[in-house]
Amino acid sequence: MKTKTLVILGFGQRGRGYANFAKNNPDKFKVVAIIETDKGRFDIAKKEYPDATMYSDYKVFINDNIKADIVAVCTQDEQHKEHSVALMAAGYNLLLEKPIANNKADCEAIYKASVKYGKKVIVCHVLRYSPFYSAVKRVIDSGVLGEIVTINASENVGFFHQAHSFVRGPWRNKERSSPMILSKCCHDMDIIRYLMGEKCLSVNSYGSLYYFNDDHAPTGATEYCSDCPYARTCIWNAQKLYTTDDYLWTVGYFSMVDKTKEDILKDLKYSQYDKCVFKNDNNVVDHEVTIMNFANGKTACHTMTAFSKTIYRDIKVHGTKAELYGSMEDNSFEIRYFGKPVEKVNIDLSGVNSGGHNGGDFYMMNSLYKELNGEKGEGITYLDVSVESHLMSFAAEESRLDNGKTVVIKN
Repeated sequence: MKTKTLVILGFGQRGRGYANFAKNNPDKFKVVAIIETDKGRFDIAKKEYPDATMYSDYKVFINDNIKADIVAVCTQDEQHKEHSVALMAAGYNLLLEKPIANNKADCEAIYKASVKYGKKVIVCHVLRYSPFYSAVKRVIDSGVLGEIVTINASENVGFFHQAHSFVRGPWRNKERSSPMILSKCCHDMDIIRYLMGEKCLSVNSYGSLYYFNDDHAPTGATEYCSDCPYARTCIWNAQKLYTTDDYLWTVGYFSMVDKTKEDILKDLKYSQYDKCVFKNDNNVVDHEVTIMNFANGKTACHTMTAFSKTIYRDIKVHGTKAELYGSMEDNSFEIRYFGKPVEKVNIDLSGVNSGGHNGGDFYMMNSLYKELNGEKGEGITYLDVSVESHLMSFAAEESRLDNGKTVVIKN
């Protein structure tokens, strides 16, 4: 198979990850161009990928007519429609970061453009490519669970991740980004739809912003953690979180990488990420339960919560012959046969050399490589299927805002 050429639009955490895959797997992808508007990230990209042509404006890139097999669109959600439509009109296939777009109209516009220009659009629903969920899918398809009747799944966001991304960060305000069920959980809507193998007909959803608001601010708390009298004891204290080794992956949102902790604290002070979690302009939910009704009477339930010590997802798949239970972060699951011994399945991640999501990023890029070379890449679907998870998410938000009213999904 031939090495494929890759362009990165947006050299943030996601774009840098895909470029890193190419660096670690030069037989599969070569980065030929990087487009980044932020000067700091532009300079880092130029240093790390000296052979790639650098651009600060995607329109100049399009005018230069650089040949590429695929462009990874890793810009902010609200920019996806503009960038995607323009790139497809210029003749490029896309690897599009999720969510596809923040609203139905933009999702529809991107889909119509893919049909009009005959371009492939693969959405980065990376969970379906992870060794864990790939193995779960193969078990379901093998028939050993019998007929699948219901699926229960949870996404435990992690207290620090919620504070960083959805209280202080870019996805804190649904008017400027998207609802939590889309920005965070469209991964989960996709994996439930993927595993169920049937269309979702309707949803009901309940949830709210319960905790991260002024009602829960301690008396005397200040706007910024830097000035707060509770700084030494508050578990949400920014100075504490952003200098803890386990959470350093979040620092790139306000400070350049490879800085000392002293430099991080200097960059953090009075920034958006120094804001008190109880005194911010966030309005996305911190907990939500979504109930889904599928074809032939099958059902699924998904719970999202901010209130977990670590980031993890778990799942239960209930069939007529057995049930499956496991956690992606544990890299294992059990098949609990009815009337037979339990089978433990351990997931091997030894082949993964880059990316996150427990191997999901790595195997998505491998599947993409196969697909671009004319072979079927495991897990690969195109926009016509991927958009279904977004319709489920939009319906869930509509239901949540209407006190859990049933919303029928119109495909």
